[in-house]
Amino acid sequence: MTGTRTMWLRRCGVETVTVIAVTLLGALTIAVAFAPLATAAEAPSATRAAATGSIIVVQRAGTQDSLWSVSPAGAGAVKLIDLPFRPARMVGSPDAGKIAILPSPGRARIYVYDIAGAKLTALSFAPRGVRRIHGLTWLSSTKILVSATKSTRVMKYPLTDRLYTIRTTGGKPVAFRRLRGTEPTAAPGAARLLYVRFRDAGRNAADPRSRLVVEDLMSLKLAPGSKPRVVKHARYPDSLDIRRFRDPDVSPDGKYVVSSTTGSDVSVAYAVRRVATGKLVRAKRTTLGPRDRTAWSHGSDRVAFWGMPPSGNMQTAAVYVCEVASKKVTREGQFSKVAVAGLAWAPDDALLAYALRERRGGVDDGRLWTIEPGMSAAPTDLGEGSLPVWVP
Repeated sequence: MTGTRTMWLRRCGVETVTVIAVTLLGALTIAVAFAPLATAAEAPSATRAAATGSIIVVQRAGTQDSLWSVSPAGAGAVKLIDLPFRPARMVGSPDAGKIAILPSPGRARIYVYDIAGAKLTALSFAPRGVRRIHGLTWLSSTKILVSATKSTRVMKYPLTDRLYTIRTTGGKPVAFRRLRGTEPTAAPGAARLLYVRFRDAGRNAADPRSRLVVEDLMSLKLAPGSKPRVVKHARYPDSLDIRRFRDPDVSPDGKYVVSSTTGSDVSVAYAVRRVATGKLVRAKRTTLGPRDRTAWSHGSDRVAFWGMPPSGNMQTAAVYVCEVASKKVTREGQFSKVAVAGLAWAPDDALLAYALRERRGGVDDGRLWTIEPGMSAAPTDLGEGSLPVWVP
């Protein structure tokens, strides 16, 4: 007589089936099979690329957040420093020596962690009257640009955001060319800055109870005397569901930008465009996208993003990789009942790291995985970690 029990386990997006067959005649057979919900199954199988560098992540224990250095080869993690706040975003510097951290909620200060010196420094924008910071990017290895407002009002759109800079070597924050804008993203090596500018366009003639908003995707060459120009332009009613160029992310070579468009509370479309012309290169529709997480490869030839497959039941999330030259989009993984809390490419672009968190959990409370895009190898679980920054 034989009894068999099948138990399905889902953890961090990997569906595991464990089959235990027990033979009462005295023989015990245990068969364990691991099967991800989805991988690049059609891709050729090959030896997994060597993991190099280290991945700086946030780990949360109880009510305490800390920075950890995780070995991408699976050799464990080392605690770096405790944080006196909960991070919302982390961005590595161009020289990979520092990490700029935006706290949650984004008040009037940011933090910079010096990796070699193991030192955390607070940089305050309060001297400029700033009350809330919404975004940040690096202009160089010693200069950070933020978008921030002096208002405490909660607005549908960041109409009052301005751009400010501060040096990590000391000094006070200064207004950046008196420019209005939000969600900045820079390619220091290409001397290119992109950001979003909002303007109130007056009352909506079709509905006097609402107003119109103008959203511009702006580009600026980081050179003396240069002036910002409009890459793409949109005008629409001031609904919270509508955005055209949300969370832009410029490629390291400054030639492309990925952003997302929201037309309702469940519709999100990622778009890759040419910075010079605004021409669409590739678009991918997903559903129910929260704060966008995107990551360009160092070679600017691929960009990773995430969303929920349009044909799904809103219970799964997926990581996608778009190859700019071929315009091909590949789904590299599909995960159950989780959201993505960060994406980062290895220094040689061979591997992609992603953090998964519970849908209702904090962005700083996730689990770290790596995968080799385009290959059929199973993802590697590296333990706890969110908001990854991969350094050499």
